[in-house]
Amino acid sequence: MQPVDTLPAPTLTLSRDSSNESISEPKGWTPLQRFLFRVAFIFFVIMSLPTSWQYYEDLVALDWLHLGYRDLTNLARFSPKFLELEGESARWGLVSYADFGLILAVALAGAVIWSVGGARRREYNRLYYWLRVLVRYRVALGMIEFGFVKLFLIQMPFPPQGTLATNLGDITAQKLYWLSVGIVPHYEIFLGFVEILAGTLLFFRRTTFLGAALTAGASANIVYINHAYDGGVHVYSAYFVILALFLMLYDLPRLWKLLVLEQDVVPVYHYPAFQKPWQQYGRYVLKAIPIFTYLGLMAYLHVLNYREEKLIKVPVTPGLAGAEGYYQVTEFRLNNKVLPYSPTDSVRWQDATFEKHSTLTFKVNQKVKLDLSNGVPHKKDESRTWELTGIAGGRRFFYYAADTLNQTLTLQDKHGNAGGEGRRGGGQNGQNRSNAKAASKLKKEKMILHYTRPNATRIILTGITSTKDSLYVVLDKVNRQYPLNATR
Repeated sequence: MQPVDTLPAPTLTLSRDSSNESISEPKGWTPLQRFLFRVAFIFFVIMSLPTSWQYYEDLVALDWLHLGYRDLTNLARFSPKFLELEGESARWGLVSYADFGLILAVALAGAVIWSVGGARRREYNRLYYWLRVLVRYRVALGMIEFGFVKLFLIQMPFPPQGTLATNLGDITAQKLYWLSVGIVPHYEIFLGFVEILAGTLLFFRRTTFLGAALTAGASANIVYINHAYDGGVHVYSAYFVILALFLMLYDLPRLWKLLVLEQDVVPVYHYPAFQKPWQQYGRYVLKAIPIFTYLGLMAYLHVLNYREEKLIKVPVTPGLAGAEGYYQVTEFRLNNKVLPYSPTDSVRWQDATFEKHSTLTFKVNQKVKLDLSNGVPHKKDESRTWELTGIAGGRRFFYYAADTLNQTLTLQDKHGNAGGEGRRGGGQNGQNRSNAKAASKLKKEKMILHYTRPNATRIILTGITSTKDSLYVVLDKVNRQYPLNATR
């Protein structure tokens, strides 16, 4: 055994067969290796291709001349989903991984049939190469689109006033984690850069191991976080961990021999020769399409979206000028009857907040359905529900349209508006669809309130509620200091 520092430089040894392809190993595959490969081939083909007819219907209906970044996101954000299971474990526990077990069972059955019907076939090297290509590009597209939503600070925005005014115990664990990332935008940008880099490396055969290792590390971290904080994207993240580990498996034996056993390693790889001109040019074209689409076009669409704020999670319509902040409810009258402050009162507001954008919140002792989704981006402000997802404690969120000429606010309840452009196959997609169905059954509360501003720190609201009761509310701004504001 030679010392490590005197190992000869690795060389690439290739040989050719009658099909103009190099051979990955001089010796044949053992019966066990062939069976395991058949299982892996079926398993990872099913894992890497869209399995929903809706996906292909959406693909055909896509307007390629008027694309938004979310269109490309939806094309790359899928994972196999066959079982619709209910219950606590189906959302957060081991049962949520049942689809992977089902696919493995199908792969085992298919491998048995394959062994009986095609046991003499010897094209495993060629199939292995193309299977790795399929998995590489699947992971690359998924990681790149996942990274861009972090790079442009879409996934985890900075917490708004309504969130900062919410008691810690009224915020779900998953929301707390997302907020802890959202308050450090440069860290979120770094996470996005790592995911984009991982996906980019997977486009190229020579950097596959590095890209797969970055993918496995980043995605495994997300799996752990979602289990620790009761999140909903652990299955989608585990999906990429499985695919990345499969890609790493090809080089792990050689690395073990080189780095641990300190033995000479001469890597031998199998890949098509592409000797004919049409094969060479066709390869370049097919390779350029996904690279251009998900690195060039995706970046361009995100830049446009960032500038125009078309499809994000936080509303952008400006609210009342100078009204942003936390307010105490100094006086509250319902049908001209003064209601004193009481934390147990189911009608009286306890506090209120105005955002920089057009959102008004108030806290009241009423049950509000807890939205466990992550608040997908939406085109309309009134449907952007990031502010209220994961927030309990009776805080109500309203979108408002301000008429400064007549000094009126037209309020629309945002609870039950979750849904919209959810991901396909991702961890929260099913939850988003169920929220959208529930939203269609809810009667949205609307109010038209007149406002006056006697001074810079007081707002008086008067009007009729959705239940036909007269309302009179005096709000006084409190100069609350949030340490987080220093990070903005």
